[in-house]
Amino acid sequence: MGILLAISGWIILNFYTALLLILVLIFQGKTINTKSAEHFVQLVVMTFILVAAETVGHIGELYPENYSIGMKIGYYIIYALDPADYLFTILYINCWLDETKAKFQKEVTLVYRIFMGLNFVLVTISVLFNLDWFYYFDGMNYVRGPYFLVRGAFVLLLCVLVSVYVLINYNAIYTGYVKPILAFPLIAMFGAFLQIFFTDMNMTYASITIGILIVFFYLQTKNLDIDYLTGALNRRGIDIVMENRIKNSLSTGHQFSAIMMDLDRFKEINDTYGHNEGDYALKIVSAILYKVFSDDAAIGRFGGDEFCVISNISSQDELEERIELIDDEMELWNYKSEKPYKLEISMGSMIYNPANSMSVKQFQIAIDELMYIQKRQHHLADNRR
Repeated sequence: MGILLAISGWIILNFYTALLLILVLIFQGKTINTKSAEHFVQLVVMTFILVAAETVGHIGELYPENYSIGMKIGYYIIYALDPADYLFTILYINCWLDETKAKFQKEVTLVYRIFMGLNFVLVTISVLFNLDWFYYFDGMNYVRGPYFLVRGAFVLLLCVLVSVYVLINYNAIYTGYVKPILAFPLIAMFGAFLQIFFTDMNMTYASITIGILIVFFYLQTKNLDIDYLTGALNRRGIDIVMENRIKNSLSTGHQFSAIMMDLDRFKEINDTYGHNEGDYALKIVSAILYKVFSDDAAIGRFGGDEFCVISNISSQDELEERIELIDDEMELWNYKSEKPYKLEISMGSMIYNPANSMSVKQFQIAIDELMYIQKRQHHLADNRR
């Protein structure tokens, strides 16, 4: 009876852990458009899946005659997928590092990707061919396999490596974000240690969830770089990215590109159809930009009805192709939309050449001038209609 109560206690712990994760996802809301929010949501969702799998596994242990299949599925998901939590943690931490100062980003990320894939393959082979490498069931009892501690040691090593990675890149973490980012892997490591060396201490996902809550309250909800209407970066965020890209370009010689955009007749939309429609139009523009550009582009609302995209594109032809895609997506939206107004944007773009040594302000002014040239052309075309 005492054992049943202990196991039931862990199920209750998992229930509240899952509930906290669901609430975090709900409150995370519309800021999903940023790269940091995207990886944060991936981490939260994966942790929720693992908590659910662990709960199903425990229920199967409690009632093997009715839920033995749940026990087998639950433990398989845990063993096959739990390294993904650490990969998403690394990807999330990378979002808060200054790329010009960060060390070993690609190498560390590759290590986690390789381990996640290798672990999934080995666990799946062990289960499919009844090899019992990492765990097995003696009747209806869960038993750790001969290589459990070997795998556990690697998982714990990867958990420790997250903390080491943060410490190595301590000076590359953006100001004000150091403490929560450092606390996150330390708390997760403590939970992983308890779970591996003490069978009944199921604290891994609860510890990760505590770390997620710390990150959520100290980073996600207090991120001063986010425009909470569109979920894109705000003026401050895009300025920081621009400054970092220019510093990197001047030190390495690598070129990048930027596009400034202005939503035409935005005031007319606001005045005629109301501010709700104006907000909706801005969200549509933001969604189109995220659809056109890949993850390595920084997309921001520069202010009012202006947007800015900073990308790694260094070819003029590729840049023009991407601009054409924006126009195509805008036309497609206008064609499908039942709104009484059409969306059109004026754009100016330029590839940053480090040989010219332009400052952030000079580069932005140059692109602005190109954008307003097109905007004047659009106004002239409107007056002729």
